Amino acid sequence: MGEPVCVDCWRRDNLTFAQRLDPAFVTPGPAHRCATHRAFLEDLRKSPENTPRAA
Repeated sequence: MGEPVCVDCWRRDNLTFAQRLDPAFVTPGPAHRCATHRAFLEDLRKSPENTPRAA
């Protein structure tokens, strides 16, 4: 019980699809993530949609 659990893995394993879409079940803030989910988030941050554009 002392080991941190990946928030994204816990949500996938313990919440239904509808609950995962419900904002009441989304908790912002710092959270532990496994290597797979950390890499996924880094890829999202590097995507072209997040690149700053000139006005």
